[in-house]
Parts: sequence; structure tokens; C-alpha cells
Amino acid sequence: MEHRIHHLNFKELKSKSFFKLAMLIYFSAILVTFFYIFLAYRYSLTVSLIIIIFPLISFFVSIYVLVVMRNYLIGPYMVYIVLGLSTLILSYLEGLMSGYYWFQLALLFVLPYVIRHEIYFQKHTNILYSITILIMVISVIISPMYSTYYENITREQTHYRFILNSSVAFVLIMVFSLQGLGHNKSYIKKIYNDKKRAVSEKDRRTKVLSNLGHELRTQINSINGVTQLILDGGAEDTPKNSTKYFEILDYCNNNMLLLVNDMLDIHKIESGRFELVIEPKIIYDFLSKITIPFINKAEEKNLKLHSYIDPKLKDVVVNIDEKRFAQVVYNLISNAIKFTEQGEITFSAEVVTLENDTVSIQFKVKDTGVGIAPKDIKKVFESFHQIKNEINPVYGGTGLGLAISQSIIEAMNSEIKIESKLNKGTSFIFPLTLERLPVLPNKLEIKTVYNDDFSINANVLLVEDNVISMMYAKKILEKRVAKIYEATNGIEAIESIKANRDIDLVFLDLEMPQMNGFKAITHIKAYNPSLTVIAFTANIPSTELITKLDDLGFDDILSKPFNKQDVFGILKKYTDDVLV
Repeated sequence: MEHRIHHLNFKELKSKSFFKLAMLIYFSAILVTFFYIFLAYRYSLTVSLIIIIFPLISFFVSIYVLVVMRNYLIGPYMVYIVLGLSTLILSYLEGLMSGYYWFQLALLFVLPYVIRHEIYFQKHTNILYSITILIMVISVIISPMYSTYYENITREQTHYRFILNSSVAFVLIMVFSLQGLGHNKSYIKKIYNDKKRAVSEKDRRTKVLSNLGHELRTQINSINGVTQLILDGGAEDTPKNSTKYFEILDYCNNNMLLLVNDMLDIHKIESGRFELVIEPKIIYDFLSKITIPFINKAEEKNLKLHSYIDPKLKDVVVNIDEKRFAQVVYNLISNAIKFTEQGEITFSAEVVTLENDTVSIQFKVKDTGVGIAPKDIKKVFESFHQIKNEINPVYGGTGLGLAISQSIIEAMNSEIKIESKLNKGTSFIFPLTLERLPVLPNKLEIKTVYNDDFSINANVLLVEDNVISMMYAKKILEKRVAKIYEATNGIEAIESIKANRDIDLVFLDLEMPQMNGFKAITHIKAYNPSLTVIAFTANIPSTELITKLDDLGFDDILSKPFNKQDVFGILKKYTDDVLV
């Protein structure tokens, strides 16, 4: 904790509640001390005046230690010890009936507000409580009832001093007691509000997890049903039916992947690990195709799906995370189709300004659906929140799409705004200002599509503990590589590499029993530093993960689920010299 305070700048320190309260206490104590110095001077109590100066000095030193040295413990210890000893000496000099011991009692009430609340709070407060009580006991034991040091102090003056000291101490005790009650009340209120929010969030997440389970079960049920049809049909099924069944399986598989990715994305966003991957893209080309995946879905509901892309964007190259941007548009169009029973959905991209180095575009997804009630507009971007309608209260989904979309657009320095009227329709609008690049379209990297008809004179080692993943990868690689070796964990992989020196490429899973890929790569590279090792992972690659894999010695990464084009790309990239 001290380390953190040490790194706060003064503006940040001033905003801390413990600092404000400590400064209030110190300055109040300084004013009171000056008053007592004046009294000692007025009644010619020279030794008392000198003694009172010491606490004053300790107050100033404590402020310096807190503000400059950023240490919140030295000050309270110094003040409590110096002030305690000073009141003990004053009580001895001016007599027990002068009432200086009341200030030691006040110190006990002030203590919780001068020690910062952290893990060692109880320890330090107990130590200072013990010191203060010990000094108070000693004061009572050694102090005479009336002063034997100052001969000129009368009993009436001592009684007057008792009334003054006890009154000042009582005011301090009352002020800090009320302060304590106020703090306790605010803490209780905060705990109560936090509990309400936690319960509300728990209920909301429980409902959405239930919906998520329903969505996943729906897809699994479809997969199970189609699988049974294929198994039961056997040779009786026509190729046309088989193709249809496999298309359904592929559709369900993609839907399940989207559901899982939504959950992973919201976790990244909430944990602060969300990031964009910016690349140069010809914006007109991918915007023109962005609505294609939804044509059939719109036609199933007899909806018209329109797309307008400003012609000014032709041949314009920008820096953008294409996948994340597409994810936003997919979520918005998917929602529009879901909440629209008749009419049309329109996606548009209109140029606002077109400069040499930047381009500003306003994007809009407009529908003629059920609309959103004004009270719900602010809620639609909350995680795990779903819009409900009186006619059809549940529309399915995870309630994460809009929350993720808003986070993506915010990462792109913009914000999605909503215009909606009940039973009239909704428009989701967001402007983006993108960096424009002076790059010709033919200089951009175009993703290569590889034909199945090729073979590579290379030997590949597959290290995978999942039987299905191993079978799928082998199916892709067979007839395209010279030989395939297999291993189910890191130990087997190392042994296989040592036993088979002809291995050219390794696909190494990261999560495996006995020895995972993170540990195995170290041994593999130590044995053969030039061997190409590709990381197999079901995690969505992040900058942190990619950096870690690069530091360990991996040459590339292949994310699951993968397709044959992904594998072909790796083979082409790392075995180009032996392609035949």
C-alpha cells in the first residue's frame, strides 16, 4: 500500500478521502496548539510553552512526511508519541486536575481517522491504542493533583484549566464520534447498495446463462438430430439430402462458436484485456459484402435487406480491425432481423469528410421492428441485458452482442447511439474517423485460397490430446504431406522428435496432460532450434499470448477451431521450398 501511495502524484493524493481527513485533523490540531501556546505565554508558563511547541513541530513534520515522502505511518506514530508524552509532562507540571489527560482520551477517538485502512490497519491501531493508554495510566499515577512546579498557579486557575481542557477534548471527541457515525452510515449504505447491485447482477447473469444454456442445447439438439438422420439413413439418403444435413451441422457449429466467442469477448472486456488488431483494408470491398451472410435469414422472415455504401469510398484504404468491425455490424443486423417481423433492414455507410489522411464515415443499421422503450434505451448496452416485449417477451440470445459492440466502437474512439420509436423501428448509428493510407489496392495483401490438389515432401508431427482434433487434423494433412507422426502430450512429442530426425514441422497443442506445450517447446527448441513449431490453441490469440509464445520460441499460432485453408496456409508458409 505504501508503495502505491508513493507513486501517486499530488493531485491524485489530494483526491483520496484519507488524505483529506488527515489534513483536516492536522490543521485543526495546529490551530488548537497555537491557542495553548498563547495561553502558556499569557500566564508565563515558560516550560509548558516549550513542551507545547514539540507537538506543533510534530504536526508539521507529519504533514511533510505524508505529502512529500508519501508515508502515512511515520506521521501518526510521531504525533501520538510526542503528543502523549507532552500531555504527560504538562499533567505533571500543572497537576492532574488541569485535565490534560483528556487529550489522550481524545487521541483514542481520532486514531481510526489518521491510520489508512489497509491490511495492517488493525495492527498499527492496536499499537497506538496501547501506547496512548499506557501514557494515560502513567499520567494518572505520577501527576500530583495540583501543580507543585508552578507556585503562581492557584487552584481556581487549575479548575479553569480543567474546564477548558475537558471542553476542548469533549468537542474533539464529539466531532470525531459524529464523524465515525457518518462514516459507518456511509459504509453501511455502500455495502447495502453493493449488495443490491450484486444480487441484481447475479439474477441477470443467471437468467442469461439459462438463455445461453437454452441456445447451446438448441444447437446441440440440432446436431444430434441431424447426426442420427445421417446414421439411420445410411445408403438410402440421396447426396442432396446428405449435403443439406452437413450444411445444417456447419450452421449449428458456427452458431455455437459465436455463442462461446461472445462469452469470451465479454470476459476480456470486463477484465480489461480487450484489444484491436489494426490492418490496412480496402473499406469499400468488405463493406459491400458485409450483409451477404444475412440475406437468407432476412428472406426467411420475408424481410427486405438493403445495403448502401457511399461510392466515394471506392479504392479508399484505411487502418481498421476488419473482424471486430464486422462483428459489430453482424450483431446490429442480427438484432434488427430478430426484432423485425415485417418491413426492411438497411445498412448504410455515408462519407462525412474525406481528407488525405483521414476519412469520417457515418454507419447506420435501421429497421422497422418493434422498437425500444425510452426507459430501456440506456440498458441495451449493458452486459447480460436483453430487451423484452409485451407480445414476445423472450427473443433468445445471450444479451451480450450490443454490450460487446459498444465496447468495440468505444475502442475505435466512437459511440453507438440509438434512435427508436415503439412499433416504428430502431436505428443504431455510429460515426468512425479512420486513418487513410496512400496505398494502392494492388499492394494490399490478398488472402490466398489454396486448392486441395497439392502435396508437400515434408514430415509433420501432430501433438494433440483430443482424439477428435487429432483425427480432423490428420484427415486434412493425409495425402498432402509425406508422413504424419502422432503424440498426445509434451513428453511423447520430445521423444518422437529425438527418435525421428526427419520431422520438418510440429503442430503443438498448448494444453495437454503430463507436459503442456508451454513446457515442451523449451525442450524441443533446446534439442533442435531450427525446427518449425506451430502452437495449437483454443484460446483467442491476444497480444499478451502471442508475445509469450514468441518469447518461448513458437514460430506461429493456429487457433481452434481451424479449417483446412488455415492448415494449408501454414504448410505453404513454412514448407514453400518443398512444395511439389
